Amino acid sequence: MLRSRLIYLIVTLMFFILLAYLGVRTLEHEVLLRHYQTQRLAEAESANVASEIESLLRQKAARLNAISDFIDPQNFPALKSLKEKDDDITAVFTLRKNQLLYPDEHQPLSNEDKEWVRQLTSLVNDPSQLISHIPHTEQETPQAGWFIANEIQEPLLIYWRQKGDIIIGFRLSYVQLMMDIANGVQVNAEDKQRVVRVSENGRQLYQNDAADPRQLALLDARTLDYPLVAWQISVYGVKAPLYHIWLWGGMLIVLLLAAVALLSYSLWREYTRTARQARQQVDFVSQVSHELKTPLTNITLYAELLREGLDDEQTHEQRYLDVITQEGQRLSRLIQNILTFTRAPKLHLRTVDISRLIQDIAHIFTPALKARGMEIHIDCPKCITLRSDRDVIMQIVSNFLSNAGKYAAQGKRVDIQVQALAGHIDIAVRDYGAGIADKEMKLIFRPFYRVKSSITEGVSGTGIGLTIASRLAQRLHGEIRVTPVNPGVRFTLTLPQG
Repeated sequence: MLRSRLIYLIVTLMFFILLAYLGVRTLEHEVLLRHYQTQRLAEAESANVASEIESLLRQKAARLNAISDFIDPQNFPALKSLKEKDDDITAVFTLRKNQLLYPDEHQPLSNEDKEWVRQLTSLVNDPSQLISHIPHTEQETPQAGWFIANEIQEPLLIYWRQKGDIIIGFRLSYVQLMMDIANGVQVNAEDKQRVVRVSENGRQLYQNDAADPRQLALLDARTLDYPLVAWQISVYGVKAPLYHIWLWGGMLIVLLLAAVALLSYSLWREYTRTARQARQQVDFVSQVSHELKTPLTNITLYAELLREGLDDEQTHEQRYLDVITQEGQRLSRLIQNILTFTRAPKLHLRTVDISRLIQDIAHIFTPALKARGMEIHIDCPKCITLRSDRDVIMQIVSNFLSNAGKYAAQGKRVDIQVQALAGHIDIAVRDYGAGIADKEMKLIFRPFYRVKSSITEGVSGTGIGLTIASRLAQRLHGEIRVTPVNPGVRFTLTLPQG
């Protein structure tokens, strides 16, 4: 009996220790999980702000590219008027090799222009500085990009583009850039205790909250890519107090141990009569303990590995995280297109003035087509209305015009013809390009299919535009027909009336 008591006491004590150990490790895991969640949220916030700033720079670069497409780099009055008409542009220059064409140093210059010429001296002497930071080969020289240099008052931020043998450059307003970022950056408003701060070499540029970051904990920090390499994004917040986890968890463990102790006492008193039942209880507890130990060990191991991976001193892991973040931004853009083409859109039906809609679409595409030497000719009767989704029709017709501008620019013309027939309306877009081979007429509506020819080489596209257009037409209970004409091809959207 004494031996049985000793064995029972040892087993009970071991169970208490094991239960207490498992409880403490569970609480440690919960604390680590809370820390990890806070860290991940901060990293996501800083990555989101970085993405929005980079997106803003891409938008500005695209707009400046469009401006440089339309402006003559040797039209000095037009260059001079840019900074008066555009809030983003504070100065312009044109450069041929090592000669500054504009501003012309041989002409009388204002003090502001003289200062601008002085700031450009190093670039004039060595234009290769513009591409020194851009990875490239000797065979492929970059044709556009950003350049930044530190000045006394504010950094010299320039976007340049090569047009023939002339480089045209635009100096962006640093103040306007900061204002655009302050107005455009969206910070998660759900967490009122998180502060996102954008700074440049310690100088604050933007902060989403008036709270003092010095009173908060630094949760994450990252540096932007070129040209804003001096910009840092810092996320501050209040690390959630975790004492309540230990408090309530400890109380739960104590209650559990007390319950086990009470159970053990009851079992001991009823040992003779319930020895079999007591052995079953011990077997059950041992089995549960074994099953819980393995996943808890794995969870703890991976939590430790993850914490080591997020150490600030582990630069390799940080770079891997940066690569994962960047590749995700790129895939998001591709996925957005796939979502659009795989998800059935919700229609907003209303009365649509087709003639007005065609005029609006033509107005949007006229500048881009004119830049390619193309003209739009419209043949659309007045007072044609249809109950349908205006935005969907615009998306389909815009796809037709976009394709015409990309692949049929040599035709110099695009016709838009609208016909009201019995029971339906036809909206046709005809180009005067090289056309499409008969064998590819049906293939062009397949997802990701692109016609392979000399015309499409070098033209960007995903190959799902016509697929999206076809599915949108089906949603409107219509169809898209493609007809070869000489020269060119005609795409016709047929929509039912009534």
